[in-house]
Amino acid sequence: MTAIQTPPFRADHVGSLLRPAAVMNARRKFYTNDPSISAEELKAIEDAAIVDAIRMQENLGLHVTTDGEYRRYFWHYDFMGMLTGFELDRRDEGI
Repeated sequence: MTAIQTPPFRADHVGSLLRPAAVMNARRKFYTNDPSISAEELKAIEDAAIVDAIRMQENLGLHVTTDGEYRRYFWHYDFMGMLTGFELDRRDEGI
């Protein structure tokens, strides 16, 4: 078989984009209660990274883009939070 050389191409993206260092550092500071960053500052850093992520995907020719899930705390917490009969507890080693 030969590869298709002209659009439409088929591709699926499953999962988050890797967070840029600026987002990782800001989230680390914010979630470890480092007083050097506020929620507004964290959001601004995430917003800028999301714009860059969308621009990168558009430059690749993708017709549908993702925000990279840069604001998501952990991949399954959103799902687990919608389940009934479960509670998320914060412990010393995490949630």
